[in-house]
Amino acid sequence: MSLPTTTKTYEALNWASSFLQQHNYEETIGHILLMHHTGWSRTRMLTEQQTVLSSDLFAAFQHDVRRAASGIPVQHITGKETFYDRHYHVNNHVLIPRPETEELVETLLTTLDNHKHLFNKNEEEPLTIVDVGTGSGIIAITMALELPNSHVFASDISAEALVVAKGNARDLGAGVTYIHGDLLLPFIEKGFKSDVIISNPPYIPIGDKARMKENVKDHEPLGALFAGEDGLDIYRRLVNQIPRVLSHPGIVALEIGYNQGDTVTELLQQVLPLNTYIEVINDINGNERIVLAIVP
Repeated sequence: MSLPTTTKTYEALNWASSFLQQHNYEETIGHILLMHHTGWSRTRMLTEQQTVLSSDLFAAFQHDVRRAASGIPVQHITGKETFYDRHYHVNNHVLIPRPETEELVETLLTTLDNHKHLFNKNEEEPLTIVDVGTGSGIIAITMALELPNSHVFASDISAEALVVAKGNARDLGAGVTYIHGDLLLPFIEKGFKSDVIISNPPYIPIGDKARMKENVKDHEPLGALFAGEDGLDIYRRLVNQIPRVLSHPGIVALEIGYNQGDTVTELLQQVLPLNTYIEVINDINGNERIVLAIVP
């Protein structure tokens, strides 16, 4: 369907909503793309409903709506996603930030605030945090900006992902030390110890791929999504490395799949001290999402 060049904002949004719904995608993608092409905020877009869009702008908007309906993630079209109220560059080398990971970050920040007595840190001896599998850098950068007196380190096995993460850290003014390597191995090799280890590793069972939408499985890095038959392959390796890097006292915060809480808890219990406090925390939708371990 081609609309006339006198298309108003509300007409463009109505067309986009209908087109996206026909292809089983959310109509909100049209709002995101129109804001991207116009530079408007959501509030301004609502006040510009009767505004006539230029023919060039509408043509570009239509083109990108069709791309989104073909399965290309809207974040790859706009090149950005918001996480913890900050804008991040993303591409097909990194996982697109999810709201659940904001809950992981919030859980860790709250836990650190509630357990200041554990560490008794000062400026001469800052809190050290390691983000394993940093991807676009959202966790490490958020921790660095929210806890400016801490020293944040981040690893990733993907050199391409680290390019994205370093660019995001530079753009947001975050002091993060990035290390290329597999999980915690580069820290183990250096004999490095950290007060906090946080990670959102791949945890989706490979069998789930067939049920996932094209905009995820065909455009995001598979290595950042899938982890073996039960989704726990990375966790089995990571958890065994944690005792060689985690300081005592120390905190571990891990994002998990909706049914992995018991297994990841058992894995941690096998390697951490007996007096470690371990809790499985549900996300806003009531699904298991975070395993938190506090070593006194």
